[in-house]
Amino acid sequence: MSDPILYKGRGTPEMYDDLMDFMNYVFGFNGNEKDFKKLLPKLYKPEYDPCYSNYVVTENGKLKAAIGAFDSDLSVDGEILKSRGIGNVAVHPYSRSKGYMKDCMRLALRDMIEDGVDFSILGGQRQRYQHFGFEHAGQQISVGVDRGNLRRAFENVPLTPLEFRDVNADDADLLDRIHALHAAKPVHTVRPRASFYDIACSWRSSLTAILRDGDFRGYFIGGLGELTLADPEDTVDVVRNYVAQRGDVHLSFPVWETDLLARITRFGGGISFDHCEMFNILNYPHVIAALLRFKAKREELGDGELSLFIRGFAGDVSVRIAVKNNEVSVEEGASDCALALGHLEAISFLCGLWSPHRLALSPAVRSWFPLPLFVDGADHV
Repeated sequence: MSDPILYKGRGTPEMYDDLMDFMNYVFGFNGNEKDFKKLLPKLYKPEYDPCYSNYVVTENGKLKAAIGAFDSDLSVDGEILKSRGIGNVAVHPYSRSKGYMKDCMRLALRDMIEDGVDFSILGGQRQRYQHFGFEHAGQQISVGVDRGNLRRAFENVPLTPLEFRDVNADDADLLDRIHALHAAKPVHTVRPRASFYDIACSWRSSLTAILRDGDFRGYFIGGLGELTLADPEDTVDVVRNYVAQRGDVHLSFPVWETDLLARITRFGGGISFDHCEMFNILNYPHVIAALLRFKAKREELGDGELSLFIRGFAGDVSVRIAVKNNEVSVEEGASDCALALGHLEAISFLCGLWSPHRLALSPAVRSWFPLPLFVDGADHV
């Protein structure tokens, strides 16, 4: 039997139906209740051209592997970090151990580097994806709130009623207000208005508007996820109403949401810190500069200087970081680097919850880390 004709590269629009069927088959979805277009409409509707965003392997024209690589921009106080998230990692069960998954990942990461992507994000088994430069990073704080917490914290305090209104694709006025409120957040993934609803409803989530006497006060996704309010003074009322109407809740926030966190942790139950996702940093100087400047605007950083040599996934880089009077300077091409780090070590050092290499820093420089990297759940792929 002759060897099959192989194709390895981006998908084409003509593959759309086959690609959807292939991914549903590999993931055990039936195409009805479980279906990629229903799970992630923001990525797999035909108008979003998921075929171009997928790297595929075909044998004699038949799909054998596919990996999605989807673009988004993270706005950090107006500074744009280019991101490309990895999803739908799929290999036909009869084609495993042929290296097709590795081929697709290498193609995707090669193009990210060539296209100037700053970082990539994915979810998955840690050791599997460390081979491709991904490590757990980013920080989020989670708080559990139940009826017992609220009963004891607000005994004899009247509840101010709020309305939680489910938003649908035709609620243009509410969607305009929600989109504007999201875009005003100091750190947010840039979401086009035309696709905002599909983004919010991905991962089988629902989008909910918060109203008081008909007045728009904010929104959340799923179970109080991405809670975003026009006025932080409404925080307590929103959580109390949610628990009263829908039951106990577990909320997660980026570390920079200090106002919301201060209010909720006063009456919440258990509090935990966790990583946001797995990240591969491809442009260290840009990511460091954007995130450290953002952090300096919100807290006092110690004066100091640090030069790093990083054996990065996208190539070796040396970076000089300096802070003086809370002004941040990041320059590429430093000499006499004080600390050399491997790629995975560097991600943990810069953006992880813990890194042994930070223990050797002066207290002033240690105050710079971890950098406040975070991507909302609705923007995961």
